[in-house]
Amino acid sequence: MQAFKKAYLSASIGVSTHVKGKPRPKPVWLMRYRLPSGIQSERVLGKAWTKRTRPPEGYLSEGQAIALKEQFLADHSSSRAPSARKSFAKARADFIARCTREKRLRTSTLHGYQRIGQRLGRRLWRAGKTWDDCQLGTFTEQRVLGVYEELLDADRAADTLNHYRRVIRGIFGTAQGSVALVWEWTAPRPDSDKLHVYTPAQVERLRAHAYSDRDLDLYTLATEAGLRQSEQVGLKIINCDLDADGGLIRVEDAFTIRGGAAGTKSHRVRAVPTSANVREVLWRRCHGRPTHDSHGEPMHVFVEDGTENEPISAVNLYRRFISACERAGLPRITYHDLRHTFGTQMIRHPDVDIEMLRQWMGHADVRTTMRYLHYEPRPEHGAKITEVFGRSSDRADVVAMPARRGGRPARYPGRCPHCGAPKAPGQPYCAPRMREVRRASEARRRTS
Repeated sequence: MQAFKKAYLSASIGVSTHVKGKPRPKPVWLMRYRLPSGIQSERVLGKAWTKRTRPPEGYLSEGQAIALKEQFLADHSSSRAPSARKSFAKARADFIARCTREKRLRTSTLHGYQRIGQRLGRRLWRAGKTWDDCQLGTFTEQRVLGVYEELLDADRAADTLNHYRRVIRGIFGTAQGSVALVWEWTAPRPDSDKLHVYTPAQVERLRAHAYSDRDLDLYTLATEAGLRQSEQVGLKIINCDLDADGGLIRVEDAFTIRGGAAGTKSHRVRAVPTSANVREVLWRRCHGRPTHDSHGEPMHVFVEDGTENEPISAVNLYRRFISACERAGLPRITYHDLRHTFGTQMIRHPDVDIEMLRQWMGHADVRTTMRYLHYEPRPEHGAKITEVFGRSSDRADVVAMPARRGGRPARYPGRCPHCGAPKAPGQPYCAPRMREVRRASEARRRTS
């Protein structure tokens, strides 16, 4: 009989200098832990300070790292599991408060957790009750799996399923016997390198059908500077250096409706050079305007009409963008695909390498930028292939094939006897004629 493996909680810390086989910019304290539920994972506590002196700001000494480990063990011990008599609404509020106080999540992430918790709390139970009205001890694994199956039937992405999983685990806890443990992590689908972009001619058609001059300027920034939509909305006048040689945009912040001003996606400041069209846009939008509003806040480049310094609505901008695409007769893409248009066009320039493009676009990992390499022209590679196989005009009309079983060499004419068009070696006819033959054969088989 298999022995019962007792659940336990443990954690250890150490200095980590590499991640995924690559050296880290700075050594960090890495905590490896095991929860009573059997889950094993690791967490970065902060930058490691191994000297005997007092750690500078932003670094952790060994004693501080051990204190964080002890606090983690106390927070995830089995004795701190949510009470079975606690209501779902109270447990949900405690989870959001813990995320706000301890995990220091971004505002947009916290807003997403709140919305998921509200959707779960409004789910019907029975006799007019909702989940918020019920105690945690009354929930079963089947009821939790019902939410998972509904999301699967709605064809939700793996990230959405995992977000719901985090919220449910935060509400019910991960102690042994928790109903949340039945929800397993969903592996995301492999990312596709296929991009939906516009050609320069299509970009001009989009610009010609822009709703307003402001939308025209925003399309220019997206396609010729590669700014994200949130970075365009959060762009400030003080970040536009038009006096520099050639002009420069310092992308320091981004703005979203849910998260507000929460920094860029990679949490890094980058400098983007400007084209002649971008410099003209920024000069028209920034010249003669104050850099700060009446409250002392930095002035945005694009503001809502009738307001002093209110950022434009990204939702309305996206709707006007879709309408402009339809008026121009262009295939429908997302607004973020305009940024992909910038990447695919710039990688074609012979003097722009992958590292330069990574810095312009603000990617934290060069592997994200490598998806644009599929659009980089490489004529020298084509010349090498031509050197090996030669040109079709230089080859004879008869192509020698491997010898047959009897030893007699198999030779086929290089052109189709039906129409005289070139054909593939080993095929009696050209490709169009072969399709006609297959269709006729399938029709005879169906009739018989």
